Amino acid sequence: MEKLITADGADLCTETFGDPADVPVLLIGNTMLTWPDALCERLAALRRFVVRYDLRGTGRSPAGDPEAPSYTLRDLVADAAALLDALGLPRAHVVGAAGVGTSMELPLTNICRCRRSG
Repeated sequence: MEKLITADGADLCTETFGDPADVPVLLIGNTMLTWPDALCERLAALRRFVVRYDLRGTGRSPAGDPEAPSYTLRDLVADAAALLDALGLPRAHVVGAAGVGTSMELPLTNICRCRRSG
């Protein structure tokens, strides 16, 4: 189900798959289209609560002035952490593609928010 969620002062177009009681997985890419529906549905079938979203200023997440974006990588990382808060998720597995800077920085600055596998 797709919806706009306000996180860290930004409206983020977000879609979730699966049961919120399952293990959360936050998929970070430039847009939700980075993550195919079939992948998200498969993860949900494996008892994962999948969250994908359009980064600030991409896809259906507005950015303000597209000619002069006024946000930084730190803002994108804060958006990801705030999105977890808005969804009531204290921690999640974080997977990154395309928006890899955000997915790499989130565990560095919010280590308690990220689950570890292995």
